[in-house]
This record gives sequence, structure tokens and C-alpha cells, in this order.
Amino acid sequence: MKRIFKSLRRWVTRPDRPKPAESKVPAVKPMVDSLPIGPGLIYPDVLPENVWGSNLRGILPRADWDRLRIPVCEAAGMRCEVCGQPGHDPQTGRPRRPDCHEIWHFEVTSTTAVQRLARLIALCVDCHRLQHIGLANLRGEESLVKMQLKAVNAWSNDEIDLALENAAERLNWRSRYNWDLDLSLLAGKLQIRGYPCLVIAAKDRRRLGNSYFTR
Repeated sequence: MKRIFKSLRRWVTRPDRPKPAESKVPAVKPMVDSLPIGPGLIYPDVLPENVWGSNLRGILPRADWDRLRIPVCEAAGMRCEVCGQPGHDPQTGRPRRPDCHEIWHFEVTSTTAVQRLARLIALCVDCHRLQHIGLANLRGEESLVKMQLKAVNAWSNDEIDLALENAAERLNWRSRYNWDLDLSLLAGKLQIRGYPCLVIAAKDRRRLGNSYFTR
């Protein structure tokens, strides 16, 4: 995590620049961490290592994941819900379904730390990359991240820098906690054996697809 955190901080073009007096980029919230996303608006995001792989695709059998993701993509008209780009294969350019991405809210109280599923959204490859900038960093895709942030949000370089700084700070904050996983948004659509309420304790995530604990 420290390596990714430091690398993301180095993405900032001019670390010593003054911050814009007025910015469309929200500051990091200390106890409830969530970001808006929708047509023409997306923020760079990164998940802490201790939740990697512990997502719907990692937890569920492929058939169950397909039953969730395919209707999301079809309801979006097979287009990205942020930039409107049709889903396509990044290697061949051929049409395909867009990616289905989980939007998470991270909430901390005096007794719990909960990673809560807020919605599923259809994203093109370029916008999906912005939701996993830790992985983009490891792949050397900094320029693609910045280019898409500018294209979708019409941000200045300063605003992109500030958003990346905030993403690094969110990573630092999120990495302090062990997160319970709350999938109750999908009640009635999903069953996970042993978890009728679809809330999985942090200590149980290692056996439900969390790659952090299996390295």
C-alpha cells in the first residue's frame, strides 16, 4: 500500500503549486467516504489492499455475477453511464458489453468500519480504469488516467492533480481499517451461504475471494 500511495503522490504534476481557490473536486471526508459518479462526472478512486478481490465478481459464481451485471449493462444501452462511449474490447475495438463496476461507500463509526455496496454501474474501459488507479499505476497508465479525467470532467491540470492527491489520501485513510462488507443492497437478488443478511465480517473475507490474504 505504501508503494502505491507514494506513487500516486508522484503523479501530481506540480507538488509545490498553490491549490485552486475554487475547485470542483471535493475534499476527503474523514468518517463517511463516498464520491458522486454519473453522466459527465467521475473521480479517480483506489481501494486498499485488504479488500482486493473481495468483490462481487470474486465472491460469486460466474453465473450469479452474470445475472447481476448483464441487466445493468443492458439498462444502460450497452454504453458507459459516465462518458456515453459504447462498450468495446480495448484490444480489438470490437463491440462488447461495458464493464459492470461496484460503487462503494466506506463508513466508520465508533464500533464498525463498513464497506457498503451503493450501486452497480456500467463503465467503459477508460472510465473503469479511473476507479482502479492503483492498478493503473502498476500498469504505467498514468497518462491514460489523466487524459480521461480531462476529457470527461473538463478539468484543468490543477484540478486533476488535486483529485489525485485526494485519492491518495483516501487510500491512506481506508487502509487504517479492516472493513466489513455490506451487500444488503442486493437483498432478494443474491444469496451467500452463511450470510442471510448479506453482511460479511472483515475476518471472514479471506475465504470469500480476498486476494490480499492469499498471496
